[in-house]
Amino acid sequence: MARSGVAHRPQLHRTRPLGGTIPSILIVDDHAFIRRGIRGLLSDVTDWTISGEADNGKDAVRLTQELKPDVILLDVSMPGMTGLEVTRTIRETNHESKILLLTLHDSQELVRSAFKLGVNGYLLKTDAEEELVRALRVVLGDGMYLSPKLDPDFVKTIVTSTADPSSQRTN
Repeated sequence: MARSGVAHRPQLHRTRPLGGTIPSILIVDDHAFIRRGIRGLLSDVTDWTISGEADNGKDAVRLTQELKPDVILLDVSMPGMTGLEVTRTIRETNHESKILLLTLHDSQELVRSAFKLGVNGYLLKTDAEEELVRALRVVLGDGMYLSPKLDPDFVKTIVTSTADPSSQRTN
């Protein structure tokens, strides 16, 4: 059984030896082996630090408020609150943290909904081993990231509608 509110090495922003801060990442996935795998992929990269981990949406919201991470790496499919519900809740009070969704789902409607809610990136788990570091760097640099396996024509529509706020509808 998964522990609730898993938090490893909780820390706020560390500083670089030559000045500036090292960006922090909150990892949110209901599977411990995925969280361990992400830590493993990021262990050799010193561009950022992992500030905490959560295994459910409720704890993700709480840890976001406490730790104020620069990036939230967020699973879409979790019991209780989904990644989209977590995004909606976080965006009510936090517009500073970048949200990078990590998922198996390549549904165009899900991608469209995610960006309407304010995510900064959408990474398919099938691309994560090769693309995770790049995706994090893109969203940390105020860019928008979409997995390379997503349909290129669809990606163009997402980029265009996200770049032009007047083309986004609110229901």
